[in-house]
Amino acid sequence: MKSKKHRYCIFYIFFCILLISNVALSQSSTEKFDKVVIDAGHGGIKPGAIGSHSKEKDITLAVALKVGQLINENLKSVKVYYTRVIDQDVDLYKRSTVANKINADLFISIHCNSSTAKNSMGTETFAMGLAKTNQNLAVAKKENSEILTEANRELNYQGFDLNSPENDILLSLYQNAYLSNSLEFANMIQKEYIKNTSMKSRGVKQANLVVLWKSSMPAVLTEIGFISNSQEEAYISSDIGQWTIASSIFRAIIEYKNKSDNMSLPVPEINSLIPKDVLEKERIRKENERLANIKEQQQLAEEKRQRELQEQEEQQQRQEETKDESAEVIYRVQFSSSLKQISISDNRFNGLEDMYSYQENGKWKYASGLFATQSEALEYLKKVKETYNDAFVVAFYKGKRISIVEAKRLSNKKTES
Repeated sequence: MKSKKHRYCIFYIFFCILLISNVALSQSSTEKFDKVVIDAGHGGIKPGAIGSHSKEKDITLAVALKVGQLINENLKSVKVYYTRVIDQDVDLYKRSTVANKINADLFISIHCNSSTAKNSMGTETFAMGLAKTNQNLAVAKKENSEILTEANRELNYQGFDLNSPENDILLSLYQNAYLSNSLEFANMIQKEYIKNTSMKSRGVKQANLVVLWKSSMPAVLTEIGFISNSQEEAYISSDIGQWTIASSIFRAIIEYKNKSDNMSLPVPEINSLIPKDVLEKERIRKENERLANIKEQQQLAEEKRQRELQEQEEQQQRQEETKDESAEVIYRVQFSSSLKQISISDNRFNGLEDMYSYQENGKWKYASGLFATQSEALEYLKKVKETYNDAFVVAFYKGKRISIVEAKRLSNKKTES
């Protein structure tokens, strides 16, 4: 009996929807687009999704008011209505009721997305319809769950069950008359997000959302970003982010009005819609960020240079410690010099052995090899000259550069002793 009753209800509602659809189509050809309802999701004791430093109800209200301000200032032929203008709780069914009472031409519900996966990101816009994927179904259940805290929900939502397949079908039929226009407007919004923000577009989708349930006009729910993603939370809670999103929605509204009323109103450039002080603040932020990045790169480069110099000193110290203590005079092959110090681990010195650098007369000089006798150094010099023609043998005594003549004298003196 229960199944038969449900089938009868579905047939009856479907018949009513067809009737409404014909009325809606006939009205759309004669009425002008002049009334919009903007719904800021959640509010009051229902904060919606909560980020690390913001709440969905606050962000949605800020964006909704900005959209309304843009319409009032730039599209005066369209009247703006809000479901809330302060932080207050409004039952879901009352939101579409507001739109129906004034016979609105468009209903826009603004929300923030959320996920346990912190890397989830992007915008998406929904129209009513069967949730064809688990992901869409999850969004619908999240947004619809508010009815569980509302009084008289059995009466207001006609026994709607969040988990009932039959109710899923029934809900999808209510907006059928306006589905095409709803999807068209949703697509306009997503295209504007793509043009004006760097956020990923998750596309246009369908799901059975109670807030859109009985709206007798094209209606969408737009998710303006993930509050659970730290990067997107920062953007959608910022002035520049909220104005850019609001301006994108407003541009879509103009496009939709042009299509509905067969008009060609100009669509303002995005930057002309955002307050100049907000744009200037964002310019300064980006410039400071650029300078901070440069400073950070310079600091990292200096830290790397200091590490290389320290490694160089440690390597030279190890070389001095491991050499034969009796061989106080050592020979190397010097091949290059520079005003600025170069790390001995630099790629330019690849292929050379026992690299060594020292400073003399304001210049850094670079030598290779470590030999106890001049004859060994001369033999190695032949190899170095294959790359560096000006290479020559140098001598050191107790870590200091000395002449070859002095090196021979010291070596002879040691031999005599």
